[in-house]
Amino acid sequence: MAKQLLIYSNVVPVNRVTHRDLSVRQTTSFAFATGTNTVPIVDIEFVKCAGEMPIVFAPTQSGLVCVALLGAEQDKNAFVTAEGTWDGRYVPAFFRRYPFVFSMQDGSDRLTLCIDEAYEGLNDENLGERLFDAAGTETSYTRNVLKFVEDYQATFVRTQDFCARLEASGLLEEARIDYALANGRRGGLSGFLRVSPTKLRELGDEEVLRLFRSGDLDLIQMHLMSMQQIEPVVARMSAASPAEAQAPVAAAETPAEPEPVLN
Repeated sequence: MAKQLLIYSNVVPVNRVTHRDLSVRQTTSFAFATGTNTVPIVDIEFVKCAGEMPIVFAPTQSGLVCVALLGAEQDKNAFVTAEGTWDGRYVPAFFRRYPFVFSMQDGSDRLTLCIDEAYEGLNDENLGERLFDAAGTETSYTRNVLKFVEDYQATFVRTQDFCARLEASGLLEEARIDYALANGRRGGLSGFLRVSPTKLRELGDEEVLRLFRSGDLDLIQMHLMSMQQIEPVVARMSAASPAEAQAPVAAAETPAEPEPVLN
């Protein structure tokens, strides 16, 4: 089955009838993220991602999104080990909210809390946290999940506004990574955008002040700093030496959200 929303295989609305007796057992496995080399991130994550993941911008059908580069090969996450554990200091919130996600209802702007029924920790053996109590009322765990996903979506919408301003500024340029590993393997990545340092330096004082006052300049500077992480990420592809590189990757997909609703 093709993945939905990058990492989700079988997304269904959380339902107090269907899921009344189900529990969620937390696992340490990130195997669900093995097949994606980028992940959407939001503005408050820039400061943590910039120290180990290149932050780039990817065009999608719903507009430009911020993504962190997780690998130099398509459909391969270099931060997930062969055992399924996470090999990094920071886990992006997009992964931490799994197996939950919001979904837009057909013909409505309302959102429904959904769960990936393919999640290995979902069970009817009362292992972990119950979604609903015996009376069919959502538990404190489910309410906390709903709050986390709501907060994530609010920051996602705010980050989309930043992306829209950045796109309108004319500062973005197409970029590409070309690499050659010590074992002789070569490759390249494209399909993403980055801020042009040259165009940024050419901005007038008034525009620079506007970027500073809005906080956009902080995000731009963290994005530019994060580009220093390209070689370490490419180097994860091989146990040998790092790679020769020039810039980051790929497209990503993520939902948009307003008012949440629990079925």
